[in-house]
Amino acid sequence: MNNIKDKINRAFGLHQAGKLDEAQAEYSQILEESPDNANVLYLMGFLKLQNNLFEDAVLYLKKSVEFAPKFFDAWFNLGLAYKNNGEFTKSIEAYKKALELEPESSDAYFNLANAYESQNNTFEALECYEKAYEYNTDKEDTVIPYFLGIAYLKVKDFKNGLKFYEYRPCKPFATFCQAREYKKIEEKPLWTGETMKDKTLFVYYESALGDTLMYARYLALLKDKFAKVLFKPQICLNKLFKENNLGVEIIDNKILPEDIDFDVHIPLMSIPYVLNLNTEDIPLSEGYLKANPQKVRDYKEKYFNNDKFKIGIKWKGSTEYELSRIIPLKAFYKLFDLPNTQFYSVQKDEGIEELNDLPEKYNIINLGETFKDFSDTAAAIENCDLIICNDTSVAHLAGAMGKPCRILLPFVQNWRWHTDISYSPWYKSVKLFKQTEVDNWEEVIDRVLAEVIKKLNG
Repeated sequence: MNNIKDKINRAFGLHQAGKLDEAQAEYSQILEESPDNANVLYLMGFLKLQNNLFEDAVLYLKKSVEFAPKFFDAWFNLGLAYKNNGEFTKSIEAYKKALELEPESSDAYFNLANAYESQNNTFEALECYEKAYEYNTDKEDTVIPYFLGIAYLKVKDFKNGLKFYEYRPCKPFATFCQAREYKKIEEKPLWTGETMKDKTLFVYYESALGDTLMYARYLALLKDKFAKVLFKPQICLNKLFKENNLGVEIIDNKILPEDIDFDVHIPLMSIPYVLNLNTEDIPLSEGYLKANPQKVRDYKEKYFNNDKFKIGIKWKGSTEYELSRIIPLKAFYKLFDLPNTQFYSVQKDEGIEELNDLPEKYNIINLGETFKDFSDTAAAIENCDLIICNDTSVAHLAGAMGKPCRILLPFVQNWRWHTDISYSPWYKSVKLFKQTEVDNWEEVIDRVLAEVIKKLNG
């Protein structure tokens, strides 16, 4: 075991076997004898990456490329270490070095695109995704074309974006509903956009609540193409959709999947693609959902019977993904000092506990605890003069109702809010307030505050 090569092989074997602590100890011993061994420095850096010790990983990988400047894998993983450590400029530089060595590396271009996205450099990211797609030799891969589609959509290139967005089933949540409930879907053909006057189309949700609310506008375009169109939304949206004329039959959640009779099917978010629509063809941007009139009156009588300017707020959505969209309630406090205003919390479930920490001087009416479903939420929103919220289903509901809404967005936004615009082509009543730097919600709130003050004084 005196031979350095044998020691490296032994350490690498432990590494491959998942015995990371033992492998690390072996690598450390080797580096004491041979501190300029680029391969072992790389392996140690890679091991640190696996343990999410990104700063340590950077140290070892930097040394590796110092001793072996043409070591592609070391540059590639140095880029990854920098990216995971939040050092995006350095990550970009490392990936560019890797691409100098292997100019047709699909993986390097893909990761470089991710780093550009983290800096909100959308067009640079798009170019890299295009290269990643061009050089990708794995024709079964769906992740790269999916991300390419997202990038196209973000810059409002719907022709390419909708085409590649059809690869979204690479994300497990996109097919969760079908896999769980609609076994019969696999037995019937997918609808591809043709008119079928004597047939029944089954449309199904496939993602989050906001997506369903946003894409529900397209249901109205289907009624003249089929004898019948069926749609089964998430249970909390069922009543709201039944209370609105969307031109389709809303399937009650009590009906078992096997009892739904249809000829062809399509996921809700594929409708604009099969109909060949683009940003100029976004229907009903002025609004397409209304609240139940009786519920609106009930909420007015119980909570809104005052002459103040009524503002609904929401600050938190799902914590399962895109945590950057979450805003601490404390960020809203300076809004609460506005004169002649009454604030209402439309926050439901997770996040509602933050109201317990409000200073006593603030009287925020908690409506979220009264909501059983989105029919209730819509009734409350209808009574508000303005909604101020994070990127969440409430934003889509307010926009779909044509209610004035100000959406507070993180530095890197979801594709549907696009690039370099403060309005939304999806909802005419919505304005977008985007972070100018990561995690700085105070500056965003200040801009919203200035606008509300101007409105109150107008």
